[in-house]
Amino acid sequence: MEFIWEKKSWNRLLRRTKDAALDVSEAARTGAELAGQRAGDALACAKLNQAVRDVQEEIDLQMKAVGELIYATHQGTPSDSSAVQEILEYIDSLYEELEGHQQQRKLLLGLLLCEACGAENGGGNVYCHNCGQPLGRG
Repeated sequence: MEFIWEKKSWNRLLRRTKDAALDVSEAARTGAELAGQRAGDALACAKLNQAVRDVQEEIDLQMKAVGELIYATHQGTPSDSSAVQEILEYIDSLYEELEGHQQQRKLLLGLLLCEACGAENGGGNVYCHNCGQPLGRG
């Protein structure tokens, strides 16, 4: 017995095939967007890691400079206290910069910081595990 396709059956098959192709296309587009976003996040995290290393290296250099000035004073060659103060203020600004980079990195990794107590919380938390306050998502 020969099976004969009716136009109605062909149209239904064609429509289902088209719908399936659109679903696959949408899934591929969504997957590509997600992969692109993850790659962008990984790149941003790598850049932040490098910035953290650079700032830490600068802090180490400035600490060494302060130590050398203090030791020179100990050895009998007085240091200009304003020079020491200037370096220390610069170190303070470096620590602030370092903290900013570390906070950005934590946000990229999905950690939420409690505005009330400053505790780090996982991205799935609604309330702070430390103090119980609602976590901001903005």
